[in-house]
Amino acid sequence: MPELSIVIPVRDEESNLVTLVKRITDTMSKIGFTFEVIFVTDVNKDNTVGVLRDLNAKDDRIKFIKLSSGLGQHLAVHAGLSMTKGNAVVIMDGDLQDYPEDISILYDKYKEGYDVVFGIKEKKNDSGIRNIFSKTFVKVLNSLSDYKLNFNTCMFRIMSKRTVEAILRFSEREPSITGLISIINYPTTEVLVTSGKRNAGETKYSFIRQINLAISFLLSFSTKPLRIASILGFIISSLSFIYLIIVSIQKLFFNISIAGWATIISLITLFSGLQLFFLFLFGEYIGKIFM
Repeated sequence: MPELSIVIPVRDEESNLVTLVKRITDTMSKIGFTFEVIFVTDVNKDNTVGVLRDLNAKDDRIKFIKLSSGLGQHLAVHAGLSMTKGNAVVIMDGDLQDYPEDISILYDKYKEGYDVVFGIKEKKNDSGIRNIFSKTFVKVLNSLSDYKLNFNTCMFRIMSKRTVEAILRFSEREPSITGLISIINYPTTEVLVTSGKRNAGETKYSFIRQINLAISFLLSFSTKPLRIASILGFIISSLSFIYLIIVSIQKLFFNISIAGWATIISLITLFSGLQLFFLFLFGEYIGKIFM
């Protein structure tokens, strides 16, 4: 059984793989660990799969999983975790922005008794807009989440075997590894790691994909949007009901003629508000099943 498993999701990283594997093997040799590397890939436009086959043929410690379709980074990581055998597991990106040499830093901190150690980048090499979006995303998600999420936008981390087993017990269709770690709530800490630059190729996380990921996280870890909808529905229904009472009093006691559209609009908004409120109740019951 290897001491360390390293899970790396990759897509269109043909130009980075050989360098990445060499740096990992050199680092592991210096540390003196037995290890395995599990690459997880799906749909590629380049020869990523061919390079992975060649690497596996030369060194059986280098393994890979080929998924049938593009299901996203976190699901790819989840698939990789299910195949690990190491006592500890490292997750890292395959574009060399995570330095393999920093694995020893994560491991030294992990040996102090933590189950999860996140790598915090010294500085971000993303554009200013992406950095602003990332920070805003974390703040919004934490304010709306039903859990205190220890959200780190860097994938680089080391986890204990029991943490991996706990993550795999969740049957999420769109899993967030970081979100699940926060729910599990095992001892967690952070260490400073080097922020490298992409060696070759382009980032696979477009702005639209980041937006989709943010929405997925929000829906997975929060019922507050449902509660906001229920409050809104209650307010609309209450105001509509009050207006209906006012209209009725004016007609019955003061013989004030009210245009017919006012009554129609009041009834529509009243029942629309009630629909929002009852949708919230249904959502709460569904949320209790999965959260």
